[in-house]
Amino acid sequence: MGKNETGQKVELKIGKYTFSFTKFQYVERMSEETYCFAADLMVDGRKLAACENNGHGGPTNVRVYPECRELGDAVEAFLAARPKVRCEEYDMELDVNLEYVADTLVEKELEAREHARIMRMTATKLVFRDGKGNYYAFGWKKQDIAGLLATPAGKSSLQAVIRHETAKGLTLVNENIPVELLK
Repeated sequence: MGKNETGQKVELKIGKYTFSFTKFQYVERMSEETYCFAADLMVDGRKLAACENNGHGGPTNVRVYPECRELGDAVEAFLAARPKVRCEEYDMELDVNLEYVADTLVEKELEAREHARIMRMTATKLVFRDGKGNYYAFGWKKQDIAGLLATPAGKSSLQAVIRHETAKGLTLVNENIPVELLK
C-alpha cells in the first residue's frame, strides 16, 4: 500500500471511510469515452474490490472480493444512504456507490499525475496556465530555473517574462520562484 508513481497518496474520504487504490494501471491509448484502467480498491487500508473499465464508455466494473463481502456490504449500505452527487457537466445526479468512488479516484489519480508532470517541468522552465486550463512553458537554452536565479541577469530575465505573461492574463504555475520576482 502507499504512494502512487507521483509520490503522493491519492485518497477519497466519504464520511467515516477513506478510499484509495493500489496497483493502479491506466492505459491512455485505450481510453476513448471513459478512462481505461484497472486497480484494487482499498477502504481504510484494507483491500476491498477489483475495479476496471475498458475505456469504451461503459460503466466501471467493481467486484468486491469474496473474502471482503461483509465489509463490502457495510460500505455499500453506508454509501447508498448518502445523498446523490450533482454532476453539473452532464446536468445529472449520480448515486454514491463503489463505482462512483472508483471513478472519482481515477480522476484524482490522473490529476495528481498531471500535476507532478507539470511540477517536474518547472525545474527547467517557467510554466503558465490560461483560464481554460492550457499550459504554456518558456525555457532558456542551456539554463534551468535554478541557474537563472543564481545571477542578477537571470533573475531579471525571469521577472520580465513573468510580468509579460501575467499581464496577458496567464497564471504562473512554478512554485520555485522567489516572491520578490513576482512583484
